[in-house]
Amino acid sequence: MTTFSFATSAIGSPPSARLAVEWAIEHDFGGVEFNGPIRLADVSTDDRMYLSEMANERGMRYTHHFPVTALPCSHDRATRERDLTGLISEINAAGELGVEVIVLHPGKVDVPGLEFEETSEKQRAEAMSFLIEFMRTTATVAESAQVVIGLENMHYNPGWLIRAHSELAEVVDAIDSPAVGITFDVGHAWGSGGVDAGIEAFGNRIRHVQVHDARGPEGAGKVRDQHMEIGTGVIDFRSTGDLIRSKSFVATLETSARIVDNKDAVIRSRDLLQTLWD
Repeated sequence: MTTFSFATSAIGSPPSARLAVEWAIEHDFGGVEFNGPIRLADVSTDDRMYLSEMANERGMRYTHHFPVTALPCSHDRATRERDLTGLISEINAAGELGVEVIVLHPGKVDVPGLEFEETSEKQRAEAMSFLIEFMRTTATVAESAQVVIGLENMHYNPGWLIRAHSELAEVVDAIDSPAVGITFDVGHAWGSGGVDAGIEAFGNRIRHVQVHDARGPEGAGKVRDQHMEIGTGVIDFRSTGDLIRSKSFVATLETSARIVDNKDAVIRSRDLLQTLWD
């Protein structure tokens, strides 16, 4: 039986971790992915105890999404150091809370004074080295905390650091840590690089899976038509189900909070995938 979770943003961003977990239990989900505005380091003592109790009593599984504004590959040292400090704090909190994976965007090529899309290939190569250095530092902390950092496949468009499945795989290999893998975002893969191609290219580097539907031609690079309710787009999720079952991954629903009935959309998405996979 597949274990499903959801991003807290998908249900309208409850203000506390406990409220998110209570909603998950009420609606028969097996986990929660905490994201904005929930910061793990700020979770109250009472909520920490509750999360631990639910993990022990009900087998609840937790992941966390680091802020999408992070720029771990920035050319600006102060920006990298800010995000490094923040991520290390969240890793340590995740270890205490039993959070399995922290999702991190590799980010865009951030060069002060330039738009992301104006940056050069030389600057992108330099940014790649900044990311690897950043991740090697955090990997040591994550190993001690027994937390995995999942680098998420994003959009292979101008301005973004990673432009191909192979590049993300190479970054993970360069870091060479059991605490660093890939969060495979199925909707993003549909838009950039292909879903089945991503499963093949990433292989055992995949440590966590996020699902949402999308529309438009596969590999077209479209960003807007994503984070849709499952069944309202064009993605065939059968190969994703095979992947999740083979590794006992949590399937995290990343549908948009902008959907009018966003909570119901999360439940419908889970039910549709459950019918397909189980």
